[in-house]
Amino acid sequence: MISGILASPGIAFGKALLLKEDEIVIDRKKISADKVDQEVERFLSGRAKASAQLEVIKTKAGETFGEEKEAIFEGHIMLLEDEELEQEIIALIKDK
Repeated sequence: MISGILASPGIAFGKALLLKEDEIVIDRKKISADKVDQEVERFLSGRAKASAQLEVIKTKAGETFGEEKEAIFEGHIMLLEDEELEQEIIALIKDK
């Protein structure tokens, strides 16, 4: 028997989607001053890739499930493109 978080009262029958939570491991290390710009570029490049992937997912979600579901991914994209958050992350990279 599988249990989970109750979304609404009652009993439901159907296929279950099992989500496995993976542990996120963050590699914390000091970087030399000459590598800071390279690390900032890695961050910006990764963010751009994530944003592009979310745009594709957003479009597919909109086509499949409608605008309401599409808006969920728009929120994620907005977080990725937040300039204030970007500057805070870059400052953290430069500080380390």
